[in-house]
Amino acid sequence: MAPRRYTFLYVPEGSGPSRRFSVPRVLAWTAAAGALAVLLMAGLYVAGLFQGTSWLPGGSRLERENRRLAGELQRLGERVAVLRDDLQDAFRYQQRMALAMGVQPLSDAERAAGVGGRHPLTPVSAPRRWTASAVASGAVDRTLDDLLRRARIQQQGYRSLLDTLAARADLRRHLPSIRPVDGGWLSSGFGLRHDPFTGRSRFHRGIDFSVPTGTPVRATADGVVVRVRRDRGLGKMIRIEHGNGLTTTYAHLSRWLVRKGDRVRRGQVIAESGNTGRSTAPHLHYEVRVQGRSVNPLPYVLDRYAAR
Repeated sequence: MAPRRYTFLYVPEGSGPSRRFSVPRVLAWTAAAGALAVLLMAGLYVAGLFQGTSWLPGGSRLERENRRLAGELQRLGERVAVLRDDLQDAFRYQQRMALAMGVQPLSDAERAAGVGGRHPLTPVSAPRRWTASAVASGAVDRTLDDLLRRARIQQQGYRSLLDTLAARADLRRHLPSIRPVDGGWLSSGFGLRHDPFTGRSRFHRGIDFSVPTGTPVRATADGVVVRVRRDRGLGKMIRIEHGNGLTTTYAHLSRWLVRKGDRVRRGQVIAESGNTGRSTAPHLHYEVRVQGRSVNPLPYVLDRYAAR
């Protein structure tokens, strides 16, 4: 039969007396099992530190950090996927705007390769879920680089559209498009007519607006005043150069309000109508010339009102 108690003998070094201890069997086994458990737990803890795992609730600090980073990667992947979709929508709107403006839209191949790049780059799609292996392989960096490159290309595309709009707006400002005077009526058209002084057929190089003396005369487009003088036939006259070979002439004036070299804007009052020069009644003579050749001004009167 197994003994009910265990006796331990303690013999110190030197000349001290020895001692005898008697311990119940149950207590001895319990102490031995506790010591073994402590050693086992210590061994598992040390092994977990090296392997990144732990048997403790919630795992080791490294495991908890890994789970946090995995969650951050998941959220980042979802946000980048949304960004990718938004960029694609913006690109579609840009294409529609270019088509509406009559501008050659950017092709998908040009957008994928990058404007001005040496080599086309394969587009990288943003995954909805990123893993540690994706991070290790550099997929995250490639995806973000691809999205940034596409954003820069689209920025260049929108800037080009804005430049085109600005250029067209500038062109429209320099294109004659309004009546030079308000009120009155068209008393003489462009082309052959009977000369009021000789009665013979003569080519009329402009159109005449019958208005009272002193009626404000307005520039029909942006431009530079290139001539302000008194002419034998046209009387007091002004000529404005609008660019692209376009000029307008305003004649039979009673008063000048601008000087040669002045820059004028569409709708700006530049003179007052009158009856100077070879004229039989108060009116404004208005001419439009293209590359020095007189053309019918009526197609250039797109707005019936001058005060715009």
